[in-house]
Amino acid sequence: MSDNLKRILILLEHLSLAKDDGMQVAHLVEETGLAASTVYRLVSDLENLGYLRKVDDRRLIPNFSFEQTLSISGMDLQNLNEACRTVSESLIAASEFISLRGPNLFWHISEEHLQQPIRLRASVGFIRGSYELDCISRMALAHSTTVNVEGVWDVSGFFEVGVSGGKISWNTAKARIASVKPEGMEFDLMGNAKGVRRYCVAINGSDGEFAGLLTVAEAATPLRDVDGHVAKISTVLLGQKEAIEKGWKNTMNTVSHLG
Repeated sequence: MSDNLKRILILLEHLSLAKDDGMQVAHLVEETGLAASTVYRLVSDLENLGYLRKVDDRRLIPNFSFEQTLSISGMDLQNLNEACRTVSESLIAASEFISLRGPNLFWHISEEHLQQPIRLRASVGFIRGSYELDCISRMALAHSTTVNVEGVWDVSGFFEVGVSGGKISWNTAKARIASVKPEGMEFDLMGNAKGVRRYCVAINGSDGEFAGLLTVAEAATPLRDVDGHVAKISTVLLGQKEAIEKGWKNTMNTVSHLG
């Protein structure tokens, strides 16, 4: 896929999500991570073609709908939403469902708790690359093959988690990805540059194929009992992983039996 087509698709997805309230160009630049010049050019083209209109406060209102459906064998989106709500309520933290699209991570669900001490920048429709080798990138890449990663990713582009963001060689990145236990929980205690610490487990469809990541996102504050805190989150996430995957398999088995 060309870089220009990727930029257009990212822009269309974010604009479509703002259909009711609209979005200013500056906010669109921040949300998409695209260069301001690119966003202004594409917005101007869409406006000239009648796909966008501006209201008095310069918000952009889309005159279109655009969405990529999430296709996972045996998936029930309602179950995923409920799982995120359960995780959020159990841990007083945010919970997300994130899928992998080529070398990009895409946020399908973002459930935030009213009492959590931080608000997340990554909301529904957020897209970021998987080159920052945090737990969600490592877990997602652990479900791909080395051949696929070397064919699709720029393997010279991986970098460290957090403020330093130093480059990582492909050999180092490959070793870190290989150390991931695909059926377990992956996490980063130090958190990222935005002060967010994430934990994640992989969710598989009824066909056993990787579908996406169920996460916990919390403020990266010091922990009094690290082992106890990690164990609690692991119990909640792995419990929801088991419930989701068993539910999908049971649903597929019932449909097969009725057929």
